[in-house]
Amino acid sequence: MTKERVSKEVLLDGAQMDLSVVLAGTMGFLKKHNLSIEDWARYIGEAFEGALGDLEGAPLDTVMEHLLTLDVLPMGAEVVSSESTSRKAEATLTPLPSRALLKKFGTTPREFLSGFGVTKQDLALVYAIYEPAAKAIGLEFRHELTDSRQVLSLKRVSARR
Repeated sequence: MTKERVSKEVLLDGAQMDLSVVLAGTMGFLKKHNLSIEDWARYIGEAFEGALGDLEGAPLDTVMEHLLTLDVLPMGAEVVSSESTSRKAEATLTPLPSRALLKKFGTTPREFLSGFGVTKQDLALVYAIYEPAAKAIGLEFRHELTDSRQVLSLKRVSARR
């Protein structure tokens, strides 16, 4: 089979599923060996600390759109709602792993995650990788998982005098 015969949707589904497996598998490994998922996420985030440098001073909605488009949505999350002011940008997402994606592969988030010994809360820690890059350009990035939604927010950090 050549790639011309495979739809981009099928390729994206496969890539998102592979990424979900790598993330959940890595986190499962870390937990099994009593290693910190938070430290792992911080390590990755610090390695890419300068990734948002071109966006320093940009409007918050521009930075959030960048994060969503290039980093978050490719993992399989979907935007439920978003809002932005000059003080704060916030996006509410479907949680990882994507229920719709896993359904295509014949499983559910609970079944998928339990196979690796991780929870939705563990997997949501992946969002911590964006904290150092945001901080490097004077922003605070926060992520909070509720029962059915993942909320990401950005706000400007007050300059200390």
